[in-house]
Amino acid sequence: MKVCYVLSYRAPDYIRTRSILRALRGIAGIEVFEAINQSTNNPSRYFETFQKTREIKEKFDPDVYLLGFRGHELYWPLRHLVGNKPIILDALMSPYASLRNERKHGTLGAISATGWRLIEQSILNDANLLLTDTSAHVQFYAQEFALPPHKLLSVPVGAEERETNPASETYESAIHPNQQMTVLFYGSFLPLHGINVILEAAFRLRDLPIRFDFIGGDSSQTRNLVAACAKLGVTRFTHREWVDFDELINTVIPNADICLGGPFGNTDQARRVITGKTSQCLALAKPTIIGAIDEDVGFVDKQNCLIIPQGNSEALAEALRWAYNHREDLEMIGEQGRVTYAEKLSIKAIGNLLGKAISDLAPNK
Repeated sequence: MKVCYVLSYRAPDYIRTRSILRALRGIAGIEVFEAINQSTNNPSRYFETFQKTREIKEKFDPDVYLLGFRGHELYWPLRHLVGNKPIILDALMSPYASLRNERKHGTLGAISATGWRLIEQSILNDANLLLTDTSAHVQFYAQEFALPPHKLLSVPVGAEERETNPASETYESAIHPNQQMTVLFYGSFLPLHGINVILEAAFRLRDLPIRFDFIGGDSSQTRNLVAACAKLGVTRFTHREWVDFDELINTVIPNADICLGGPFGNTDQARRVITGKTSQCLALAKPTIIGAIDEDVGFVDKQNCLIIPQGNSEALAEALRWAYNHREDLEMIGEQGRVTYAEKLSIKAIGNLLGKAISDLAPNK
């Protein structure tokens, strides 16, 4: 069975893409072809991807096409190219919901949301199968766009996995009392992440030697972060706008004492997602603080993670204070988190889901 993975995205090496491709390559009986942009420049990347897809179609005639996140702009050209061949769309997040409910681009984005909804609805109706990341997102799509549940499949975001555990090497120095504890947050500083909740928790923890390491955001968000910390009197923090992904998973995450997976923002989307950083930190056996979502994923407080209510800075501060006072328990929590990741969120779990779905879709199967 031949599957063509199609992607034209500003971040072609996004962890979602890496995870799905790795899962596809591990499925017995599936041959994978990739039509992925190398250029990240708009609009040339679309032409690049489309040309690669056309070449693969003419030479190999794939049975199924999987259009990666975020592929809405390329959907109708792809449908025109491949005719009646099944298309799986990775709908991970709804552009309409991001614009309207999450205010991704402010007022202008909210105004354009209605038009985006019509486009998105037509695409979702036409695709043969839709992927998202959680059952809560499946329910959202089914209700918001009147889609039959059988047309939707919840597939975890995945993570970069390591056979060895670099995290365990850091605990011996981390568990000594009175030593500074490092708390890591990395991400795009979107409202769903709840940066304000994290900073308010940091304010409540000024009496403890806890340092917050922030990675992500742009120059404007950096200024806002520094200004907010100054206003609150938070001084134990660092911020970097960018860290290479390999450095992140090989050095930065392993050297943190505890990671903030979130989300903490208490937005509609925040209550539906398991963040990529949550999966990544769990995969590396790091103790991770998670914001509760509207789904039972198997997370258990103080067993395989620390879990708190959304939008609650006091609860986040209490969880971090507990972690500081119970550092001897953090390694066990991290190890159990990795077990939960392996069972529920791993590349293997993704492959099992995709293998069956593709087999059911492929013509004459």
